[in-house]
Formats: sequence, structure tokens, C-alpha cells
Amino acid sequence: MKTIKDVARLSGVSLTTVSRVINGSEKVSKKTKEKVDQAIRELGYFPNNAARSLVKKQTDSIAVLLRNIHDPFFCDLIRGIEEASLELGRNVIFCSLGKDEKIRDRYIEYLTNGISDAIVLYGSLFSDKAMIEHLHRVQFPLLLVENNFQTLPLNQFLIDNVTGARDAVFYLIRHGHKRIAHVMGNPNKKVILERFSGYTEAMQENGLTIQSSYIQNTLNNSVLSLPQFQEMMKAPNRPTAVFCSDDKIAIQVINALGDLGFSVPGDVSVVGFDNLKSYDHSYRGPRITSVQQPLYEIGHDSIVSLDRILKGEESGLISKCYKTTLAEHDTVGIWHEGEGADL
Repeated sequence: MKTIKDVARLSGVSLTTVSRVINGSEKVSKKTKEKVDQAIRELGYFPNNAARSLVKKQTDSIAVLLRNIHDPFFCDLIRGIEEASLELGRNVIFCSLGKDEKIRDRYIEYLTNGISDAIVLYGSLFSDKAMIEHLHRVQFPLLLVENNFQTLPLNQFLIDNVTGARDAVFYLIRHGHKRIAHVMGNPNKKVILERFSGYTEAMQENGLTIQSSYIQNTLNNSVLSLPQFQEMMKAPNRPTAVFCSDDKIAIQVINALGDLGFSVPGDVSVVGFDNLKSYDHSYRGPRITSVQQPLYEIGHDSIVSLDRILKGEESGLISKCYKTTLAEHDTVGIWHEGEGADL
């Protein structure tokens, strides 16, 4: 096995100079760096990352905490994270938190004990407050994507959920819909409340009545309450369109509409949020018109931003808000009053 001494001997420089080149020091001339790099390539030498970490007091690793790493929603986010980490020479540790706070706390203890240099947390919950306050208190580099804790001075990436939801409802209104229902996800998530705000803003700005029965809350794990939904759709003044706070709920809504004999978008239009690239195998409907978040960009930017923080290139807190777009697919139709099935 080749060692750093072999690299120094072949390149004709000191061990200190080789070490500086390996660790990215700016105190080495371009010519010397090229000589050392050439020697490393010829010898097939691989630096000992553990030893480098001890010297630099950094691991070159960033941890990314997701609720469910297998969720297809995260595909573009993960792609952006991986590409940025390769560009910057950073390692990434992906952690799937689930809903068990003990697992979350175990990950945090492990990652902050010399395993990673920084953490990205996607989709913080209100129950994460104590953990986030602890990381802030000990000054561990942290970036929250969708921050539930606006009162804490934190690095954060936000998504303009209010405008995204508002745009979705305006889109339905432009297609002739006036009776628009909203099926909500978990109200313990700030993003869900923001999307509800966007829905109510759009309805009020257009002078449309929001009937109490049109606001449907899902059960635990964002499962559609079928009896409540069926009752709403069988009413004489049933909604002609449904805005769902995410695509997983939209899938359940469209399946339930099919079971009730409604066609989408012929009888009822549906808009979701997230623009999933793939659907659950149980889904029986067309491609869902949905609000899209720039997840690739967010993933890429999160690693770039933390890299700058770790290098001391950012003096203040990072705060950025990302705009959404509406992905027009196949679940919204033009509504003319008096048309469509009322079953």
C-alpha cells in the first residue's frame, strides 16, 4: 500500500507540502500542486480520510435527514443533493427518520459526535423543537428546509406554499369552478396550514363562499375520511373541484370519486401539490395536475450553502424562499354550471 511518504518522494517535496495539497491548502503554488497530484495518480494513492478528519477537525460529510427516504417525493431533492456533493467533494449521509422521536434523537447524537460537519433537515415538525433548539444552542451547522420555527435564528430554505396553493385555486376558478373543496393533510405541519391559507385567500379574493363541509380533514397518516368525503359529494350543492394539500391525498380523492361514479375531470376536477413522478399502484386515474416545488434546486442549493458556511464564506444567516409552478396535466376540466354528474 502506497503512503504519503511515497508521494513526497516521487514528487520531490516535503511531507508537509503533500499534506497541504491533499487538504486543499491555498499555501501551495499551482506548479507544486500539479506535481503532487501527478504523483498521487501515478502511485494510486488514496488519502486516509479518517486521519484527514483528525487534522482538519472536519469529516467533509453533511447529513441529510428525511422523514422517509423511500418516498418518491424526494427523488429530485436527493438527485440535487448528490450532484452538489460530487461537485464539491463532500460526502453525504442520508438518514430516514420515520416518526419515532427516539430514532431521530439517536441519529442526532450519532451525527453530531464527529460523524458529520453539518445537518440538513427537510420538513421539520413542531415536535422537533427541542432538538433544533439544542443544535442551535451548541452552534452545530444546521439548515432547515421548510422551517416550522420562525422565531429561532436559523439557516432556512422556505417554499412559497401560500402562493402555490393560491395559484392552484385560481387555476380552477379560471376553468369555471366556484364550488371548490379542500382536503387537508396533517395540520401539525406548517406547510399544510400555509396551503390552506392559500386556498382561503383565493376563494375570498374571488368572492366565493367556503362552506364548512368543503373543508375536509384527513385521518392519521393523511388517510382520506371516506364517510365524510362521500357525504360531501352526495350533497345537492356538491363541489365541482377539489384542491388537495398533496398528491397522495389527491390519489385517494380521485380513487374515491371513481368509486362514487364520478369521472375526473369530466364531473369533478382535482389539483394536488408536489407533482409526484410516480403514483401508488392502487391509483386508477389520469396524471394529476399539481403544484411543483423546485426540489432539485433546493437539494443542490442546500449542500452548496452548507459548504460555504463550513468554509467560513457566509457571515450571516441564510434565508431563501422558492417559488412554485403549476404542472398542468389531466385532472382539470372546464366547468359549465348544469353539466356533469350529480349522483
